[in-house]
Amino acid sequence: MRKLLALAACLAVCASAFAGTIKKPEVTVELPDGWVEVPASVLQQFFDEMQRQAPNAQIPRYSYAFQSKQGPPWLDYPYVLVKVTATTRPTESELQSLPTVDLNDKVRDKRDDWSNVMKDSSLGKMRYDKAANVVWITSKSTVVNIGEVSGISGVIPTENGFVELHAYAKTADFPQHFPTFEKIITDAKIAPLLQYQPRWTDKLPAPIRRFDWKEMGFLVAIGALIGVFIAIYRRKRT
Repeated sequence: MRKLLALAACLAVCASAFAGTIKKPEVTVELPDGWVEVPASVLQQFFDEMQRQAPNAQIPRYSYAFQSKQGPPWLDYPYVLVKVTATTRPTESELQSLPTVDLNDKVRDKRDDWSNVMKDSSLGKMRYDKAANVVWITSKSTVVNIGEVSGISGVIPTENGFVELHAYAKTADFPQHFPTFEKIITDAKIAPLLQYQPRWTDKLPAPIRRFDWKEMGFLVAIGALIGVFIAIYRRKRT
């Protein structure tokens, strides 16, 4: 009986730790207790400022953001950004045979466009987790006046593109936050109309690859890397 009570108490604590449910049109996110949503106006101000600083770059527009405590300051580590990307639908076979794309090469190709805002950053290779239906990517950057920041990104395929979740913490603190980040990403639920549905035609050989992973990889890379530098912008504003 005591073991059952202890187990029940543990389950209750675990459930309450992820008690916050945020529903958006594209995705529902389960957040730990105490986490809050960042105001949309903060993300819009960041987008406008990035366009001003890098007028030739393809600026990522983040749809939503969440952080571990009430602001201000907003976008204080640790935090999670959500980016909804509309593209062509990748087939199941394309996801399973995800090519090895050097995302760092893709970013370097556009280095001049980002020279004002992005330096000393690196990305891991994309890896598809079929069980979780997530493409995982790691990142690491050195942020001025903060130090090294690590990130984990989960890219979830949908019927008309992807929902990206980019999570960040200072590298020294990253191991303790990683389980939380992983749970937020894997527990994210795509809206029913957008949920990825494997099709029998996905397994048929295609004469031409229909999905451009190099271009998608670049968009994801920029979304992952630029998300780190929101902190710099936020500090300049406060």
